Order: sequence, then structure tokens, then C-alpha cells
Amino acid sequence: MTRKNKNNDIKEHSEAFWAVVWRRMRKNRWGMFGLYFVFLMLLVSVLSPLLASDQPIVCKYQGKLYFPAIIEILQERGTGPHWINKSKPFNLPQFDAKAELDPEEFAIWPLIPFSEYEQTSDFFSPPSAEHWLGTDELGRDVAARMIHGTSVSVKVGFISMGIAAVIGISVGAIAGYCGGKVDIIISRIIEIIVCFPVFFLILAIMVWLEPSITNVMIVIGLTRWTSIARYTRAEFIRIKGQDYVIAARALGISHPSIMFRHILPNSLAPVLVSITFGIASAILVESGLSWLGFGVQAPYPSWGNILRMAYDSLRVAPYLVYPPCIAIFLAVLSYNLVGDSLRDAIDPRLRRAA
Repeated sequence: MTRKNKNNDIKEHSEAFWAVVWRRMRKNRWGMFGLYFVFLMLLVSVLSPLLASDQPIVCKYQGKLYFPAIIEILQERGTGPHWINKSKPFNLPQFDAKAELDPEEFAIWPLIPFSEYEQTSDFFSPPSAEHWLGTDELGRDVAARMIHGTSVSVKVGFISMGIAAVIGISVGAIAGYCGGKVDIIISRIIEIIVCFPVFFLILAIMVWLEPSITNVMIVIGLTRWTSIARYTRAEFIRIKGQDYVIAARALGISHPSIMFRHILPNSLAPVLVSITFGIASAILVESGLSWLGFGVQAPYPSWGNILRMAYDSLRVAPYLVYPPCIAIFLAVLSYNLVGDSLRDAIDPRLRRAA
């Protein structure tokens, strides 16, 4: 072993585990590209009213300053309606800010001055300076709908896998820690669920439920927890024989405390990799369900139903197919790249190759 490798080993052992993982991830260009795109999706999701809206970000109307698009961010995120609302007349649905505001008065508009629901007289308009990605069959701006559809993908990915993570970690922790008959029963249940094709299982369940984003997230979360449970179980079996776990038992610490305060934090690394891949899969499943009509329903925008409407208009406006296809491809690819780089950074067998 060279002196340089020895110094690298000493440095890695002296650093915190996640600091080492982050330092190794930064060396992976494709992984960082995926991470940057994921952050971009999060920003677009949160700031969508500032990027595409039919109301100004800030404006002066009848001598007063208003911030309708900024307040809309708080309202859409579920934090605003309890303590702040739009002032009149911007809170009135019949108020048309574009027509009512004096062009000579101060106003800052979003990059795309159209809302996701706003209909214009330009039907099937090709991409232009006014409509960056064109318009659909109802004259709605496709770029605005794509931006607001990003929020759906982010919600579905994180919330559905959050549900799956809670179930999978809990079930896997119980199976791995208890062992014996409990482990055998839980493992057989996991194997039975894994035998079913997940997408068709979700599709069969969605037939009996009302199509909505909430039901989509719940169903995906209730059917995607098996891989997380298997990783958690394996890590618990590996760690529960460690000296610090045996010492905790000897000190009389309760089993739940040992499981979730001592073992779980040290077993999350491979579980996070599985969750990252699961988010990519959840986005793809939601897009497929929306394309088939079992997901997000019109007029609410999602990449899946935008793609469905574009497919129905393929002969008239073929350019409408490309934006949702590219967005879905980049989102799934980015999460997979992050998962791959995270797995490579966590795997101790790859450390000497860095």
C-alpha cells in the first residue's frame, strides 16, 4: 500500500461517514448532474407561481403595491390560507390582471405570463416567443402546464416513497431484529407481494378508487415498500450482533430504543439508495397512470396527462409530445444517476478505487 493510499484511509476514517459519502459523490460528474437536476425540479416546484402565472409577481394598482404571485406560493404550499390571503381585487376569480392593470404602472410579471388553466384563442400554436412550447387544443400554454406539472412529480415521488419508507423500514426492522418465526412470516409476505407485477397491481387497485393525486401517492406508497423492507431487514441482521448492540441489551435498554436509536441510524445508507431509485419509479408510475386516465385528472396538469393530450393530437401538433417525454426522461434519469452515485459512494469495497 502506497503512502498516498494510507493517508487517504486515515483521512476517511477521521471524517464522519456522510462527509466521506458526500466527498466521494462530488467526484462523480453524472451523479452531480442528476443531483443538480433534482434540485432544479424542487426549485421549479416551489417557485412555479413566480415562473408561470397570469398574475404579476409585484405590481402597483390604484396607488398600492400588491404581491399576488408571491402570496400564491404560500397558498399553494398549504401554509398561506390560514394567515394570509390575496387582497382585493386579485382574490376575485373574475379579475383579469392583464386587462385591468395600467401598462404604464409598475408591474413585474413571471417569465411565462400564463397560468396552467388559462385558455387563449391560439389553439395548437407552435412554439414561439409568446408561447415557448406552444399551446394545446384548448389554447393553454404548454410551458406553464409543464412547470406546474413538476409539482405533481415532486409530490408523488417524495410523498409516496415517504409512505413506502415508513412501512418498509418498520416491517424490515421488526423482521431483522426479532428473527425466528416473525422473520419467516414477514419474509414470506414480502416474497408474495414481490411476485405481483407492481404496475398492474397498482392499476388494479386504482380501478376501485377515485382518480386523484392523493390516491395515486397512497397506492404507490402501499405497494413499493418491499425493497426497502428487504434492505432494512438485511442491515438489522448484520448490525444486531455488533458489540454496541450487545452492550445496549446488557444495560437493559428497551428493544424499541435499541432498534430505532442505535441500529436504525447505522442501517440507513443502503435504504436511502433504494428510496432514491423508488422516487424515479414512482414518477414513472404516476406518468403511466395519468396517461391511462387513472392518475391526475384534467384540468390539473401533470406530465402524464399532458403527454396523453399530446398523443391524442399527434397528427395535428406533433411538437407537443416532446416536452413531457423529455421531462419524464430527465427526471427518471436524474434520480437513477443520484442513486447510482450514492450506492458507489456508500459501498466500502469501492473506496480504494477512488
